[in-house]
Amino acid sequence: MSVPLYPRISVRPASAGSGIWCDEPVAVGRIVLEFDGAVRPTPARYSVQVGAHEHIHPDDGAVRTQDPTRFRWRFLNHSCVPTCRVEGRLLVALRDLAAGEELTFDYNATEWSMAEPFLCTCGACGGSVVQGFAHLDAAARAQRSGWIAEHLVERMAHGDA
Repeated sequence: MSVPLYPRISVRPASAGSGIWCDEPVAVGRIVLEFDGAVRPTPARYSVQVGAHEHIHPDDGAVRTQDPTRFRWRFLNHSCVPTCRVEGRLLVALRDLAAGEELTFDYNATEWSMAEPFLCTCGACGGSVVQGFAHLDAAARAQRSGWIAEHLVERMAHGDA
């Protein structure tokens, strides 16, 4: 029997409204989901940056109706101590995850500059402002070294810091 491409996940209530949860254990390094949607050059409230000038956007109908079966990735919540990282258009587990754990990623390690910054409520940082990698100091960037998206690493290597 072959392993399914992606593990079973579901949209359920979370501290930040709704979130995505593992319905089964997930091994470190396993792809959890793929970001789908329209690719645009600019960020928006519900987009995720997946490349230097690529932001994946869900369609407006899915956002308006809050349909949990379409563009499920838009229910991912931020954490300063994330369970997953963004690798291109994929969400990958940073560590082994147990069934029932929430899937999170660090917006500050994926987004260069956010369209709508917000106050973090993850509980790990004391309530910092989440506004994107461009706004982090050297210490905050170093803290995220294990899960910074490749497009941000490349941007830094080209002098955008």
